[in-house]
Amino acid sequence: MLRWAVSGGDLDHNPIDGMKGPAQPKPRTRVLTNDEIRELWNRLPGVPDGVAQAIKFCLATGQRIGEVTGLTRGELELQNGTWNIPGSRTKNGHSHSVPLSPLALSIINGKPTGFGVSTTYVGEIIRNQLQNGQRWTAHDLRRTALTKMAELGVAPIVLGHIAKHRTTTKAGITLGVYVQHQYEKEKREALELWADTLQGIVDGGASKVVAIHATR
Repeated sequence: MLRWAVSGGDLDHNPIDGMKGPAQPKPRTRVLTNDEIRELWNRLPGVPDGVAQAIKFCLATGQRIGEVTGLTRGELELQNGTWNIPGSRTKNGHSHSVPLSPLALSIINGKPTGFGVSTTYVGEIIRNQLQNGQRWTAHDLRRTALTKMAELGVAPIVLGHIAKHRTTTKAGITLGVYVQHQYEKEKREALELWADTLQGIVDGGASKVVAIHATR
């Protein structure tokens, strides 16, 4: 608008020429350690059930907390263990299928119609009751799950499909046009591997996790 005003003779110069925009925030990199995951899991019985289950489900599936709290019965295919998130509820506007591990199914079993809590409420409970001096957010649970799967050897292309990151899954003409495979089998295997590992973390610690990983 200011450039147009200068070109039309209404202003002698653009008063914001040379001005810098505000500094962009650095991307968060927080990942919970195994000890922090175990401590968090053990503290969840002390918070409302819907919040506890939403947090567990977020960790088990690696999905965004807003998608988790917005889950409805109509999105679940419990008979084949799949959660179908419609494009109207995803960040990038594309529908997304999430294979549900036995652990994820056991978490949702008590809340088949949804968790009945808001993202804001989950955030409040985390800040006020669960952080325990360790700064982390609900979105860090997603980053933790994806990072732990990477540590277990899950391929980046599979991680991209689990996270529904089209910058990875549809990057370039090969993946964007020619490869239409949706990696459903690979996603299920990765999420089940992570669920076994997560269960090992909360049950007994790193030694059990190593044993589970070695048997795969």
